[in-house]
Amino acid sequence: MSVDEIRDIIQSLGGPAARAEAPSQPWLISDVADDPGRRAAYHRLRRHEFVERQGLFNADDSDHADRDQATRVLAALAPDGAVMGGVRIHPAGQGTEAIGWWQGSRLVVDAATGRARGRIGAALVRAACARALDGGALRFDAHVQRSQVEFFTRLGWTRERGVIVAGRPHMLMRWDVGRVGELVSATKEPLGELLGALLPADRWRGDDGIPVAGSDVVSCVDAITPSMVERDPEWAGWCGMLVTAHDLAAMGAGPAPRCRRAAGDPAMPSR
Repeated sequence: MSVDEIRDIIQSLGGPAARAEAPSQPWLISDVADDPGRRAAYHRLRRHEFVERQGLFNADDSDHADRDQATRVLAALAPDGAVMGGVRIHPAGQGTEAIGWWQGSRLVVDAATGRARGRIGAALVRAACARALDGGALRFDAHVQRSQVEFFTRLGWTRERGVIVAGRPHMLMRWDVGRVGELVSATKEPLGELLGALLPADRWRGDDGIPVAGSDVVSCVDAITPSMVERDPEWAGWCGMLVTAHDLAAMGAGPAPRCRRAAGDPAMPSR
């Protein structure tokens, strides 16, 4: 995938505008996760940078993400096919792929690239963002070394909070995917207009739920990502019920008597 194609994908999906690049770049960004030779070259660059030069790790910087089958490795390839740099994207933790939470890590560019090093790094970061979008990410973040925070900020990333990684201060930074906000705009906002005329304009408006006038029932509504329902209906249903239960609990609601009897609550009479 070329740099221009990556830029087009990001901008078409509502991502931040890319900074102007030179009209022609002497490298190509490619997924090399299934290419043992180029992946090994990427690991050598990582080891030189994070183990030998920076001393972040004692002997090896490999971790669980390198063993995760979902991890993808993007490399910047020179015209002769040599690996000039790379970055990996992977689930943030065990099971997070299913909820769309991904991370970028181990960004490295060969120092021998000289003045082009920053531009290659920027192209790799943008490629990682595009790959995360293509993979259905709802959240994409990274643990960024303090010295690189401004670099990521210029690429449209936002600061979240300080964290410690490998004993060194880092910054948790996030790239705004935007899909959640777009989903809210497409689903919840119309619901607000639909229900607006039916709900009293009182102190409950804006809370997690609302007491239904003339009854002791608390009502709430939420939205579930359609792709989540299609991929795993059971998981989507579980999440929907969890969110609803939290909203109801926040309003002080409890189970209706007949629901408690059906659940076998010993505190309720059977008749």
